[in-house]
Amino acid sequence: MIEELLPETDIVTGDAPRILLVEDDPQISELLEEHLRYSIGAEVRKASDAVEAMELDADKWAEVVVVDYLLPDMDGVELSGHINKDHSRPLIFMTGHPTVGCAIDAMRFGAIDMFVKPFDLDKLSKTIATCIGEQRSHHLRIKRLTKLRRLAKTVIRERRTLRRKLEFMCKDVVSSYRDLAERVVKLQREKADSK
Repeated sequence: MIEELLPETDIVTGDAPRILLVEDDPQISELLEEHLRYSIGAEVRKASDAVEAMELDADKWAEVVVVDYLLPDMDGVELSGHINKDHSRPLIFMTGHPTVGCAIDAMRFGAIDMFVKPFDLDKLSKTIATCIGEQRSHHLRIKRLTKLRRLAKTVIRERRTLRRKLEFMCKDVVSSYRDLAERVVKLQREKADSK
């Protein structure tokens, strides 16, 4: 199963995928955790309600948040507003009671996908793996761009320094050339006067 998922989804090599799973049904939660650990080698933090999810995710540890739409203490959309205010992480919603309003709310809060229970676990794994691969690639591009910007600033700074040194050297060469030209003229006059 892993072999089928990884080549297509291309999870960027590195740490295991980190997933926050928010599901109030303990059996579903256990099943999903096992499947994600086995299928994509994920590390999973599980929460059974919104308060626990916010506590577990206080450090913004998760790369992807998988959330049940209906939780005992608040709905998944409201929770996602608390833990993913800046929409920096992919959200995947699950629901056993799909409605158009539910889907619209989820998409408005940045949901990548919504799975209707019961759903295909392999499809969930592929979706998560794809999200993480894309997110890690995006972060890698940002790191590279940041490094390139720093290098560009360094090159510009060194270029300015080099230009100042060259200007000083050119002034020095021009000054030395003038002195030399004046000496040559002076020597030619002295030579002409001595004849």
